[in-house]
Amino acid sequence: MALIFCGKTKCPLCQEIITADDEVVATSAFIADRNDPLWQYSDAAFHRRCFASWEKREEFVRRFNETMKQFVFGNGKCQQMQDNGSIIQIKP
Repeated sequence: MALIFCGKTKCPLCQEIITADDEVVATSAFIADRNDPLWQYSDAAFHRRCFASWEKREEFVRRFNETMKQFVFGNGKCQQMQDNGSIIQIKP
């Protein structure tokens, strides 16, 4: 999961600092290819408001879900991202 240092970490979409009062969307590193256009957003933290209005949000969520459904935890569940950026565990 992305490391977030409140008062220091910048949202990659707006470049503003994330504060303790901000709602945040964060992911683990799920894109390994540095040449992938979404790579810089993998293992990152976003302001939820920025994520909600991001033009690449739907593609990002789809890619996260496609990748993460391959990793099933011991409880038989995998991580999936909802449209608002929340990450839940589901049975694949």
